[in-house]
Amino acid sequence: MNAHIHPSVRILCIGSPTEPDNLGFLVAHALMGRFDPEKIEVVALDRPGPRLIEHMRGADTVILVDAVKGGAAAGTLHRLEGRSLDGLVMHHTSSHGFGLAETLALADRMDELPKHLKFVGLEAGTSPFSSEQTMQVVDAVTEIANAALKSLEQALET
Repeated sequence: MNAHIHPSVRILCIGSPTEPDNLGFLVAHALMGRFDPEKIEVVALDRPGPRLIEHMRGADTVILVDAVKGGAAAGTLHRLEGRSLDGLVMHHTSSHGFGLAETLALADRMDELPKHLKFVGLEAGTSPFSSEQTMQVVDAVTEIANAALKSLEQALET
């Protein structure tokens, strides 16, 4: 990708390359090649902590993908956006040290949150994520990313 092109939609897949926190990497791998990289960027981030803020910077829409331990049944798909993220990330158990909740709170205080912030997560259980669970998240992220891009293109036409 050209270094001067900044896609307006960014999919940031958070986690670890190894189990049990590898959902983000599985999803990022499955999403590679699905989008025009000049419009939608897919990035796998290994436990970014506050570096997540740098990766959100400059995007109109950011879709965060991560495993969740929020008390729901294993395999539950969470789709949230904007301030509705507050409730989930408040209970997000992070293996990332400085977790998603703390990072988003810091980004908010720094006025660094993107205009449109969305989250797709899958409730983790005791077993590794199956390919079916991963594809469930991939399908949800693809739908959200395409809708975000369509909205941005329609806004540019008016």
